Amino acid sequence: KYLNIIDKPAVDGCDIITTIDVDMQDIAEKALVDQLKNLEAVFGVAIVMDVATGEVKANVNMTRAGDGNYYEMRNIAVSNLMEPGSTFKTASIMVALEDKFITPDYMVDTGNGVVNMHGSNMKDWNWYKGGYGKIDVTRIMEVSSNVGVSSIIDKFYGDNPQKFIDGLKRMSIDKPLNLGFVGEASPRILGPKERYFAKTSLPWMSIGYETMIPPIYMLNFYNAIANNGVMVKPKFVKAIAKDGEIIQEFPTEIVNPKICSDTTLTMIQGILRKVVSQGLAKPAGSKQFSVSGKTGTAQVSQGKAGYKAGGVSYLVSFCGYFPSEAPKYSCMVSIQIPHGPASGGLQAGSVF
Repeated sequence: KYLNIIDKPAVDGCDIITTIDVDMQDIAEKALVDQLKNLEAVFGVAIVMDVATGEVKANVNMTRAGDGNYYEMRNIAVSNLMEPGSTFKTASIMVALEDKFITPDYMVDTGNGVVNMHGSNMKDWNWYKGGYGKIDVTRIMEVSSNVGVSSIIDKFYGDNPQKFIDGLKRMSIDKPLNLGFVGEASPRILGPKERYFAKTSLPWMSIGYETMIPPIYMLNFYNAIANNGVMVKPKFVKAIAKDGEIIQEFPTEIVNPKICSDTTLTMIQGILRKVVSQGLAKPAGSKQFSVSGKTGTAQVSQGKAGYKAGGVSYLVSFCGYFPSEAPKYSCMVSIQIPHGPASGGLQAGSVF
């Protein structure tokens, strides 16, 4: 018997022209890895995006290996589902602003920093110092008050949690982006009709727990705030070329032409600017230009074992954009550290 071997000449493949800016990628990688080593972190991600086009200019994903060094092992930005923590408070406050329940100067009594929410204690980070007392919405965001945000959401949506969920969905925070990556994750936002939705779900969801969101989605939400309410799809590939000629281009895609009203947008932009200039996100600020954004610090759940099993680890993050007046780039930094003390402003904001 003879084998029929058909000899086909090799065909040259196509070239992919990515959106990555090599200089930005290098700067982001160095800043992130230096901080990961400093914190003995488990992993870290830093993403930089062009506000208007959605082009991803830097995407650094570093995981600590057994030898103690950091390597690009997986695309954490698109594949990791994380409880975002306080960066999610921006979305919660925007829903309440949009529904006209509050304004930036709406006052909340946060008391001594501890409040009982349906049988569980909601605490502010400075509860042991006596809390913040009576503060307005802008200050709640500046100091990232858990009691402040959860009290607002529980008060206005406690009897109708679906209205809050609808508000989040209206802003497309959970809409699958279909970025075309293997292992890409989509956000999971619990609804009141679901099995594990309890009385405590709404207040804890409002501060970034009980919700799972990949970093690229959180960044894309902040990018929409920077882009005057227009949510565009993050773009990693500009074009495909063959033999030096462009054969396919990828235009900017709009996910949601308007995530909220102009009034809400102006209010939240003002708040996010103050979070950096006057609040916990000061380390993310710059002498060269103004920065807007929000810090996040979340305890990391060990799945069924809960948050305390095997010691508490934290996800610290900062999500924002700059310059505040005419945003050019948005950026997110997220770092998982194996132990406290944890501060999104200090530990992730400084990388930003």
